[in-house]
Formats: sequence, structure tokens, C-alpha cells
Amino acid sequence: MNRNNTLVQMISSVGTKFVVLFGSLVVSIITARVLGPEGKGVVTSIFVIPNLLVSLADLGIRQSTAYFIGKKIYEPKKIYSSIFTLWTLTSVLAVGFTVIYYYFFMVPKYDWLLLAIPLGAIPILLLNKYNEGVMLGLQKILAINVKQIINLMTQISAVILLLLVFNLDVYGAALSSLLAGIFAVIFSFIVLKSVIKIFSSVDLKITKDLYTKGILYALALFILNLNYKIDIVFLEYFVSSNDIGVYSVGVTLSELIWQIPSAMGMVLFSKSANSKTNAEAVSRSTRLLRMSWIPIIVCSMLFWWLSPFIINLLFGAAFSEATSIIRLLLPGIVAMVLFKLLNADLAGRGFPIFALKVYLLVLVINVILNLILIPVIGINGAAISSSISYTIGAILFTFAYIKHSSLKLLQLFILDNNDKHLIISFLKKIFRK
Repeated sequence: MNRNNTLVQMISSVGTKFVVLFGSLVVSIITARVLGPEGKGVVTSIFVIPNLLVSLADLGIRQSTAYFIGKKIYEPKKIYSSIFTLWTLTSVLAVGFTVIYYYFFMVPKYDWLLLAIPLGAIPILLLNKYNEGVMLGLQKILAINVKQIINLMTQISAVILLLLVFNLDVYGAALSSLLAGIFAVIFSFIVLKSVIKIFSSVDLKITKDLYTKGILYALALFILNLNYKIDIVFLEYFVSSNDIGVYSVGVTLSELIWQIPSAMGMVLFSKSANSKTNAEAVSRSTRLLRMSWIPIIVCSMLFWWLSPFIINLLFGAAFSEATSIIRLLLPGIVAMVLFKLLNADLAGRGFPIFALKVYLLVLVINVILNLILIPVIGINGAAISSSISYTIGAILFTFAYIKHSSLKLLQLFILDNNDKHLIISFLKKIFRK
């Protein structure tokens, strides 16, 4: 079996996502049941700023590393030493900015012992991202999938131990995320050490090129994450921790729709970074979109219908209001599938500027809508704001992709003869087995 085969990597990544989806749901259910809406809201709130700063402090090194390795511009061993230097610098800066934010906005509500946990997670999250960039460039997709499984199993074990056995409340929930990241980093080192020399002399030119290429990726990712998280920042000022907890459950369940496209997008990014021609990359990504958009819409419609039963069965009556959050978010969540797949191709080919330009405008729209709607209708206003901004962003980005790739709109949605042949051949193989 060729581990670098696209189909093998897709199947492996999608299969991993299903496992991760199920495991993440287990973690979410346990934490929601044990902590209740208020405790769930506290954990969500304290991690928002660290996660946003990580996306900026990342400097796009994950993507630029994959690009330089995939295009064979620099040797992986030379890149890694530069990465480690950048990681040290960005970790210090990100932790410093977070401490300042906590001091002015969160210390009155939460003690430093609790806030120290997300602070400690910052360098771990950054190193995880940097290591994954090297693995993507080397097309170690299967290893990345194993890393995700290890991350999940560690978090499930930690949640059970810290919440159910030791009753550590919000401290246990926060620690479980930190421990999961630590074990994922250890596994990444083991994988990378087996294929490259991890530490060698630092090349300042490589360090500069990684930063120069990556900064656009970092800005694009930061703007995207702001779009995803800005509602929590506003909700912190306008609603209670209880409402934030309910909202976070609705968001978490809604974003499950993204997990399969995200798995495909990871493979697309790696393949596009290693593609010999742009036409090859465009053909791969558009075919994947044509084959996946109908199943995703069907699954989303079923999820919309079943959401009240899912919430009450898994999370309990205390989270019943999350149903309206899910239903309001789903149109925007489904629309963003277009962006998830098409952006993976453009970013892999070294064009993050499209996402940056589009979602900078979308962020402004999102902020305005949140400021108007949240004070009036609370968490439902945040959901409506996100859904509208996600939809606008997906539409604008799709047309930018079409123009850049010289395509027609229908080429993204209508199956061609090659697609039909591939589907029929795949089904025949399954039925034969």
C-alpha cells in the first residue's frame, strides 16, 4: 500500500476524523454534564484569547514549512532548527500578551492558578502546529492522523480521571486539554526524529524566508479565527457564563459538520504543496468538492431535524437552548465547506492572500452584526451574526477562487464524466469485496 496515495490518505484522514468526532463528543458530554452550563462557559472563556494569539503567533510557520519542504526548496533538517528558534520567540511573546490581557480583563473573575493552565498550553499548541507543518511537507498524513488519535485518547483519559475521579471541576477540564497537547508533541518528536535530524545549525536566511512566507498565512489564519471566536469575546461582556456554556455546546456540535471537509482539506493542502502544476491541484480540489457537497447538505438537514433530540439525550435539559444555536448556525456552517476545501488548495500552492482579503471584510461585518444583535437577543444574536458572515465569506471566496483558477461556477458543483467514472469504479470495488 502506497501511504502517499491520495485516496489512502483521504480514507485514513476521514476515518480518523470520525473517531475524533466521536471522542470529542464524549469529552464534551462529560464536561457539560459534570460542569454544567456555567462551568462549561468558564472553560470556553479562558481559552479564547490564548487560542486566538496562537493563531497569530504561529506566524504561518506550519503552512510555510509545508510549502518549502513540499516544493523541495530547503532540506527538512535545516528548516527545523529555524522553526525551533521562531517557536521560542513566539511562545514568549504570546504568553506575555496573554498575561497582560488576563491581568486587565479576567483576574477579577478567575484566579491565576486557573489561568496558568491556558498560559502553559500556548507553547505546547505552537510547537504542535510547527511539528505538523514539517509532517505535512513530508506527506506524513498517516502519522498526523495517529497524533490526533493520541491527542484524543489522552484527553478522554484525563477528563475521566480529573473530572470523574478527582472532581477537579474547571481545573480538570482545562488540564485535560494541556495534557493532550503534551502527549501529541512527544509523539511528533518521535516521528520526526526517525526521518530527519531535528537539531542542527540555524540558517538565518531560512528563518527569514519562513517568516516572510508565513506571515500572510498567519494573518489569514488569525482573521479566520477571529471570525470564529469574536462572538465569544463579545458574549463575555453581554451575557452570563451560563449562556456562554450553552452557546459553546451549540457551536461545538454545529462545527462537527466541518470535520470531514477539514480532514480532506489537510490532505489537499499537502498535495497542493507538492503538486507539479496548478492545473493538477485545481482538478483535485474541485473534484473533491463536486463529490462531497450533496452528502454534506443531506447530513446537515438531518442534523437540523435531530438536534433537539441529540441535545436533550447527550447534554440534558440544561442545554436545551443550544438547539436554536445549532439551527441558526447551520446555513453558515454548510456554506463554509466551500471555503474549507478551496482554501486548502490555494493555501497549499502559496496563496493565502485570498483568504486574508475576503475574511478581513467579513470580520468587519461580523463585528458590526454582533454589536447590534447580541445586546438585543443574546446568544441567538451571536449565532445569526456568525451564520450571515460565514455565508458572505464563503460566497466571496468561491468567486475569488473561480476567477483565479479560470473556472466556471458550475464546474464546482456538477459532476463530470470522469467523476462519474471514479464513483462507479469505487462502488464496484466495494461491492466486489
